[in-house]
Amino acid sequence: MILCVACLLVPLRRTVFAGSLDVWGPLVTRLEADGMDRSALTAYFSSPGVTFDPAIMARKVDAMVRNRFEPVTVTRRTLEKSGYRKFLDPWTISKAGRYMAEKREVFAAAEKTYGVPAEVLAAILLVETKLGDYLGDREAFGVLASMALCRDFELIRFRLKALKSSPERTAFAEQAAREKGDWAYEELKALLAYAQAKKISPLAIPGSIYGAIGICQFMPTNALKFGVDADSDGTVDLFADKDAIHSVANYLRGHGWRTDQGEEERRAAIYSYNHSNLYVMAVLAVAERLKPFRPAS
Repeated sequence: MILCVACLLVPLRRTVFAGSLDVWGPLVTRLEADGMDRSALTAYFSSPGVTFDPAIMARKVDAMVRNRFEPVTVTRRTLEKSGYRKFLDPWTISKAGRYMAEKREVFAAAEKTYGVPAEVLAAILLVETKLGDYLGDREAFGVLASMALCRDFELIRFRLKALKSSPERTAFAEQAAREKGDWAYEELKALLAYAQAKKISPLAIPGSIYGAIGICQFMPTNALKFGVDADSDGTVDLFADKDAIHSVANYLRGHGWRTDQGEEERRAAIYSYNHSNLYVMAVLAVAERLKPFRPAS
């Protein structure tokens, strides 16, 4: 996407841009061309709380560059030194066990329907949002919109720290920005559809640093595809425990989880949830410690 000259004159070295149609204009035009109501879009993007933050995409692309050119071998020791280790302490495991006990019927039903063990479902919810205690501190709308706009590599080039004056790294980063920008655009459209289905403002949906939403931290496209209305209230609410638990199970089932498969295939299903070997190791380690809390069969 090519930004207009007026957009490029915005002082790029500020950390965050105030919400302004001068900044968001190209994105609004693109969304309108895809059939969305311009007046509604104008209201959303004019909201004081919607800010353009190129640091989000810069952080993502930097991580992608490092993963590509500076791969790290993940071991048990890596897990013990990582931020994931806090999910393995006895107090946290006990808390998750109590959560499983409180929702035993929900976990049992999800496991029966989708074949995913209750402890794996609980482990994912624990690692993702501390069982719903932390749902993100940013508006998913602004995060995804910022990333979509940053399809233009020049908006983040000066912020990147992993390029090291390498033409190969720079070419990779430029392609990554284009691909992630297009990805974020599709996620933004899905977020608008999800909000419409729930009859709420998209600005009212909190999200992670990259726009994941709900107790289960689904990207909006996955919310539309794998979200389950488990409580039969007419809407998929990923901020409700029952819907979130069943949605995680449905997602894993949809990504290859089977009761009769081996460890490698199960790891692959979890990896699809978060493309990190360290994440997979953490989820499985937590799940192992949660086995004593499984609902009685």
